[in-house]
Amino acid sequence: MKTNAIRWIAIAVPLVALAVWAAGCMAGPTVTSTLPPATSTSVPSPVPATPTPTTGAGSADTATATTEATATAALQATATGTLAPADVPSPTTGAAPTAAPPPTSTPPPTNTPSPTATPAPSLPTVPDPAVGMQLWQEKPCINCHGAEAQGGIGPKLAGTGLTFDQVLLKVRTGGPPMPAFSDDQVGDLEVRHIYAWLESLAPPTPTPIAAPSFPTGALQAMWQQVSDMKVSCDFAKDLPERQASDDAGRLAVVKQYATQAVQQGQAAIGQANQALNEVPDEAVRAIIRQVIDHVNAVIDHGNQALGQGSFANAWPQAAEMVAISRLDALPLATQAVRDAGLVGTVRVRVTNQAGSPIPGAFVTVLTAHSPVGVQADSSGRVTIVNVGAVPALQVKAYAAGLVYHEVHVNVSPGATADTSIALPSPSLAGQTPAVANAAIEPATGPGSATVTFRVTATDPQGPLNLAEDQIFALNPELRVAYVMRSVGGNQYQTQVALPNLQPATYTWYFFAVDHQCNTSGVLTAQYRAR
Repeated sequence: MKTNAIRWIAIAVPLVALAVWAAGCMAGPTVTSTLPPATSTSVPSPVPATPTPTTGAGSADTATATTEATATAALQATATGTLAPADVPSPTTGAAPTAAPPPTSTPPPTNTPSPTATPAPSLPTVPDPAVGMQLWQEKPCINCHGAEAQGGIGPKLAGTGLTFDQVLLKVRTGGPPMPAFSDDQVGDLEVRHIYAWLESLAPPTPTPIAAPSFPTGALQAMWQQVSDMKVSCDFAKDLPERQASDDAGRLAVVKQYATQAVQQGQAAIGQANQALNEVPDEAVRAIIRQVIDHVNAVIDHGNQALGQGSFANAWPQAAEMVAISRLDALPLATQAVRDAGLVGTVRVRVTNQAGSPIPGAFVTVLTAHSPVGVQADSSGRVTIVNVGAVPALQVKAYAAGLVYHEVHVNVSPGATADTSIALPSPSLAGQTPAVANAAIEPATGPGSATVTFRVTATDPQGPLNLAEDQIFALNPELRVAYVMRSVGGNQYQTQVALPNLQPATYTWYFFAVDHQCNTSGVLTAQYRAR
C-alpha cells in the first residue's frame, strides 16, 4: 500500500503542476468586442458661431420656427471577457481519483476607453460657393427661399445684388416672418459662404437698351458706397442692444459701425466728385451735389457719435445717421443713377402665404427721393419701368393689417427683373401702428399747387418704433409715394409741389409701418385739381 501511495503521489504532483500551467496559459488575452456605432438622425439647424459645421449646408425673410439639433458622433461600446480554462485531463491508468485543478483568478478586465468623436472639419476661410450650397441645404432658409434660392414665402435671393453686410444685417435682425439668427446659430463665416453661393447664381437676364453716352463708373461707385454707408448706419443703430449686454459694449458697437459709415461716406464723396466731372447733365449734377450734402451730414453725426463717452449719448447720433441715409442720401443717389439714363424694369407679383394673389396690394420702389408707389392688379401683379439700374433696388409690398415684406432686386441697365413678394401673416395683435387725421391742405387748387400732406401716426411700442422712411401718402394713379416726416409728437407731414395735375379728383392712401414690419390700416384723402 505504501508503494502504491508513493506511485500515486509521483503521478499527481506533475499533473497538478500541469493544471496550474494550463490554467495560466489558456486564460488567454482579454477580447474586446466592438459594437456597431449607434446611429442618430441629424436635423438641419443653424450651426454654432464657431466655424466647425458638418459637411452640409444652408441659411434671409420668413417662417418663425427654426429646427434645432446637431449631428452627433456615434459612440462605440466595448465589452470585455476571458476564455475559460480547459478541463485538466485525469490519468487514464487505474481508478485513482482525479486531481482537481487549483482555483484560478480571472484577470481584471482591460480598460478600453471609448473613442472620442472626430471633430468636424473647419470651414475654409475663403468664401466658396460650393460650401455655401451645402450649407444652404441644411439651413431653414431653404424652406422659405427655395432649394435654388428662387423665392417662395421669402424673396428670390439667387443672383442677389445685396452686399454681404446687407445680407448679414438681415440675418442678424430678421423681420417678420423671418427670425433673427444669433452668431451662435449662424456664424459670420457661414453667411459668407452662403453669400458667395447666392452671388454665383444667375441674375435676371438683361434686355439691352441704349446706354448713356458718357462714363458712369464713378456714378455707380458713388451709389454703392452710399448703399454700404446706409447699411453701416443701420448696424450702428440696431445692433448694439442685440450684441452687447452693457453700456460699454453697446457703445463699442455704435463706434465700430459709425467708423465704418464715416469711411464709406468719405469714399462716396470721392466718387461723387469724380462723377461731377463725367456727367454732363446739369440736373443730374444737381442731384449729385445733394447726395454730397447729405453724406456729409451722415459723416458729421458719425464723428459726433465717435466723440461720445456713453451709449446713451452716442445712440441718438446713430439714429440721425439712419434717418439721413434712408430718407435722403440713398434715395437721391438712386435717383441720380436713374436720371443719368441707367434704367431698367421691375415686374412684381404680390401673394399671400398660400400663393394666392393680393389684388390692390401697394408696392413701392426706391428709385427717387420720393419712391414710386403703385397698386397691384387683380392678379397681384405690377410693372414698374424706368427704375434705377442698381444691384440692390429696394422693392416693398404692403396690405392693410398684414406684415409688409421687402426684397432687393438686381437690375442691370436695360434689364427686366422679375420678383415675387409673399406677405406672410397678419400684423401682431396689439402691436400694429395706427394712422388718423389724414389730410391734404389745401384740399383743392391748381394742379401745380404746393400742398401739405399730414397724418397722425402712433405705435403701441412708442414713436421710435415707427419706420422713419415708411409713413406714406401714396397715389397709384400718379405712381408716387410721398414720405411724411416727423414734425413733433405723433404728427408727420411733407410739403410737395404737385406735378401739373389735370383737372380731376385725386385720391391718396395714407398708412404707416413699424420696425417689426407691422402695417397700419389705410386712410384716404383727396385733392381736387382745378
